[in-house]
Amino acid sequence: MPRLLALILASCFGLTPLFAQNDLATELLNKLSYRNIGPFRPGCWVVDLAVPEQPQIEHLYTIYVATRNAGLYKSSNNGTTWTSVFNHPDVHSLGAVAVAPSNANVIYLGTGDSYYARSSYSGNGVHKSSDGGKTWTHCGLPESQHIGKILIHPKDPNTVYVAAMGHLFGPNPERGVFKSIDGGKTWQKSLFISDNTGIVDMTMDISNPNVIYAAAYEKYRHPWTLITGGKETGIYKTTDGGKSWKKLSQGLPSGELGRIGLDVCRGKPNVVYAVIENINLRDPFPAEIKADSAAGLSPQKREIGGEVYRSDDAGASWRKTNRMEDNVGGKAAYSFNTLRVDPQDPQKVYVTGLNLQHSYDGGKTWKGIEWTDTSKIFPEAFGDVRTLYIDPFNPQRMLLGSDGGLQLSYDGGKTCDYYDNIPGGEIYAIGVDMEEPYNIYAGLQDHDSWKGPSNAWSGEITLENWVPVGGGDGMYNQIDPSNNRWVYNEEQFGNHIRLDQWTGERKNIAPRRPGSQKPYRWNWSPPIRLSPQSVHRVHRGGSAAAFTGSGRYLAGNQSRFDHQ
Repeated sequence: MPRLLALILASCFGLTPLFAQNDLATELLNKLSYRNIGPFRPGCWVVDLAVPEQPQIEHLYTIYVATRNAGLYKSSNNGTTWTSVFNHPDVHSLGAVAVAPSNANVIYLGTGDSYYARSSYSGNGVHKSSDGGKTWTHCGLPESQHIGKILIHPKDPNTVYVAAMGHLFGPNPERGVFKSIDGGKTWQKSLFISDNTGIVDMTMDISNPNVIYAAAYEKYRHPWTLITGGKETGIYKTTDGGKSWKKLSQGLPSGELGRIGLDVCRGKPNVVYAVIENINLRDPFPAEIKADSAAGLSPQKREIGGEVYRSDDAGASWRKTNRMEDNVGGKAAYSFNTLRVDPQDPQKVYVTGLNLQHSYDGGKTWKGIEWTDTSKIFPEAFGDVRTLYIDPFNPQRMLLGSDGGLQLSYDGGKTCDYYDNIPGGEIYAIGVDMEEPYNIYAGLQDHDSWKGPSNAWSGEITLENWVPVGGGDGMYNQIDPSNNRWVYNEEQFGNHIRLDQWTGERKNIAPRRPGSQKPYRWNWSPPIRLSPQSVHRVHRGGSAAAFTGSGRYLAGNQSRFDHQ
């Protein structure tokens, strides 16, 4: 304590030497304590789910929930309470979790967001717990960065396979399928395509664990654009535990392909399904030709879109099951396209997307492709579904993970319960105003923008203290420092809003170029700032830097934005 006091006094009088400045910052930060003040908007992006297969009490009551940016949570009482069991300071994001079928205490955790979006963060490889999540060991593969799937041998918890996508924004060699036979101490690269193509998904025939199917994914993400697929995307199979692999092709599409999701029917392992984002072009449908004509365009070709393929001979041959008109998966397939087959009924198939899309006739007809489809399952669940667990012993028991958190169903998705007690959330950015006490503004992924106080009359900040100030994917919030009546915030892709907190009026003031000029292009979360010289000047960043000289009084007149 005397050392800390001396450093503080020295800094106050300008006597702190350069070598001591880092010590001062570290000691001051170490003395801080933190409390959770919100926002108390339940739910966050769930990337993967795991449930032990045995013993029965573990199978029925233990759940692991891997979140994109809030760590790994465990419940031992079927969701009544949750414990954070992995929240590593060096790992911001998770991608996959798996529990050894033969030992409920052995858990493997793959780090790095496995949905490869603009806002995805990388990880540092694989972590392992041998005591049910109490302690963890780092097992390597640090440059894999994004791990999409982990498979564990059904009888040997030391034999594990990892699907690694590699670096998101550039090429690197540590990608592909990696195998360990010593519990993660060492790894062998089992399948490698190229420095630009990783493995996004895998599935295993547990009746013969030497049989594994892997989905290779060629994808290029740059700060300015996204190339969602390539010719190296495809499905591979091994029958010898990864010693050799064969690319499957009979009946499958070729050319430019995007993300693929795979699954084997556990009770009938010769049945294998794949959902494939086919980005090759097709001729437009009649309704699309009509829409093009109304827009003054000649008929435009479109991407084929999401297709489902089925094999009844363990991958030797495939056939397309869905109608051409059904874009299965559909929305941003590079960030969804997880497929699950009912472990006992090969006719029941599920694909993640805006909803949980489902087919009960082997992929011929699909429900839930559109948000408004009243026949969709999990009808009350939050959308943007990312992952699904189906109980192999009771397929009516399902766990669904989405951007809204975790849902549980005991009737195959007809009804569901929502777990609102997992304390997770993704905040894009924080803003503050100059009130006394000051207020905090938080933009949450898929959960709006919120305002809450830094203190409250009762001495604690609770649910009722937070109010929404923006919609969509909440992002940046900038508040007029001279009068917090005016809030400037944004939603995804530059939807720029000015909020009057006195009246509740919201106006879209996103800058637009006049006439026939090409419109501005915005990234997912473009920056917005108020000028420190003039609070009436609002700056935006996109394909050009845009600003207005009178932001407070800008009543939807976008032409008053200039660019530089």
